[in-house]
Amino acid sequence: MRNTIEQLVDGLAGNVIIGGVLDLADEHLRLGDADFVAELAAAVHARYGAGEKGTEHHYLFSLLLWRLATTHRRDAIAHALRLGFADLSPTKQPERRAAAVLAANQSPRDLAQVFVPGEAAHGDAPDELRACLVHELVLRRATPPPEAAHWAANSPFWQGHPLAWLPWSLSPLEGTPRLTRYWLGGGGNGIAYGLPEGRELPNDPAPVPAVRANDLDFALTTAVDRWDGRHNGRVEAGIHVTDAPVDADALHPMLASLPLDCLDGLTGARNLAVVATTPAEAWRQLFAAASTGGGGEDTWWYGAHGRLAAWRSLAALAGAPGDATAAEVERRVATCAWYGFRAWTDWFNCDLWDLGLATLSPDRTRLTVLAATDYNGG
Repeated sequence: MRNTIEQLVDGLAGNVIIGGVLDLADEHLRLGDADFVAELAAAVHARYGAGEKGTEHHYLFSLLLWRLATTHRRDAIAHALRLGFADLSPTKQPERRAAAVLAANQSPRDLAQVFVPGEAAHGDAPDELRACLVHELVLRRATPPPEAAHWAANSPFWQGHPLAWLPWSLSPLEGTPRLTRYWLGGGGNGIAYGLPEGRELPNDPAPVPAVRANDLDFALTTAVDRWDGRHNGRVEAGIHVTDAPVDADALHPMLASLPLDCLDGLTGARNLAVVATTPAEAWRQLFAAASTGGGGEDTWWYGAHGRLAAWRSLAALAGAPGDATAAEVERRVATCAWYGFRAWTDWFNCDLWDLGLATLSPDRTRLTVLAATDYNGG
């Protein structure tokens, strides 16, 4: 095998055609021989390094690691991590990406080795990968292995980690999250934006109570923080306290009456759509916004941190205390009225990534609004 690998690597010098090498790697993986692909990747790296980004040698090394990470084999996990899969990535969050890819393609039983000192995959796995892996598995309705729970119970890193706040199972509110799919040939995800599902509210003129106070909770924008500051990204959030309860059928004119930048220049009632929706729909949009929305993969937060960000924004929209547990947030969320809105104004890009959510507190005197927009155009 070594002679074959040396011959293959020698033949790559000055060669930009790598399809035959990948076909050979795929054939070995079909035969259960992950060792060959790992040794080939190591030899390519030893001879050419990771290659300059965008070159064929860089591309080949990355594809060989990707094949190992997406092949359903225990030894392939250890090989991929040993070769740097948790460090080499087109994204700014390589550990998060690695956790998402591994959770999507490997069984919890095979991933247990990542959490056990002395196992082949442990030493090459950073703690951030382990932390993310827990909730990437949860998001896929897979129970993290007992080894993960043991690691968490004894890890100072986990004890101080923000992800430790999240429950180790999905709540009914989270449903079945829409996740990026990863396979041998790459990955892909669907867009989960636009107006959430729900009953459209009337846009007839109606009396609205006066706003007696305005406030801001910075946690509101957690799910869309990374949208802000991009060349096309804008975020707006605020809490508006009224001197009388807001009737649900008056919510459309109430929103239109607020001094919101996102609704500035609204030319008519038909250019604002408002629906009564559910906390589950709101969480779905917030999770999509946090995990994969607002730009290319190089800035994604991925599933685990996207889940946490969605909960943080959901809690702020519901007016839950900052130190509330997940169970307390869920109870608070259930007492609020939830709405989605979409507006055709110059503020919104009216492209793939437009988000508008609003909530009314149980006494209907606290109206909280979160809006965001972005797109990948010029």
